[in-house]
Amino acid sequence: MVKNYFKAIRIKNIGLLSLLFWGLMLHNSTGIFSIKTDQILLFLSIITTTAAGYLINNYYDLKSDIINNKNISGLSKRNYYLLYIAHVFLSFIFLFGSYISPGWIQLVMLCHFIIYLYSLKLQHWPLIGNITVSFLCSIVVFIPYWIFNSNWSFKSLNLLENINEVFVIFCFLFTLIREIIKDMEDFDGDLKSGSYTLPVFFGNKFSKLILAIIITVSLIFIGRCFYETTFKIINLVFFIPIISLILFSIFKLYQASNKDDYKKLSSIIKIKFLIAGFWLYISL
Repeated sequence: MVKNYFKAIRIKNIGLLSLLFWGLMLHNSTGIFSIKTDQILLFLSIITTTAAGYLINNYYDLKSDIINNKNISGLSKRNYYLLYIAHVFLSFIFLFGSYISPGWIQLVMLCHFIIYLYSLKLQHWPLIGNITVSFLCSIVVFIPYWIFNSNWSFKSLNLLENINEVFVIFCFLFTLIREIIKDMEDFDGDLKSGSYTLPVFFGNKFSKLILAIIITVSLIFIGRCFYETTFKIINLVFFIPIISLILFSIFKLYQASNKDDYKKLSSIIKIKFLIAGFWLYISL
């Protein structure tokens, strides 16, 4: 049951998100000892909100997941719904147990609303659902900046000087790429369950074209960051693997023709997030 629960909340994805979150927290703070209890409670609220999103998505996607062989055995629709309610409740318990600004409570409420709307409707619309998830991911990685800074300013794509802004764009682009890849992977289930995702509505060939364009944009973005960032050996640990994986993903996308190929492409995106997350810590 515990193993199935961790699968349901996508524990690996939550782990990657946590890696990025705390890496950025350390970059924005004056050190680990400057982290306050209220900020830890806010993080726990964010994580339980994320887990709630996966659970309600599983609830509405049960039919599609069964067709795509992604259903988690031992968990029924009732289980998903009860776990979802529990996580929503828990996310607010963490917030009410702290002394943080009411603005954070409003943000979590807004995220819950968007997540529910996504699971109910938005995920079934071409690109809209993908962009929604990418936007939510970007919000999470930008929270560490909001905690320590009252004003937002975007100066350049220099990774060292504007690490928060770069990572927000990074997370948005690569989450968007991964979400489209997942839709291509889940084509059969989405088609039979009446979901109008990008591949279902326009076909896989057009979706691959859109995906190639977004991947190219991400390559240009990372290349521009590299150009504007002061040369240091430590920065190569970020740029060389990321650029190499982007080029490799373009090659694999050209070859991709079935569910297994798209699954491998999705894994490449996760590796990019993992590399970016580890770089945050070794660059401190």
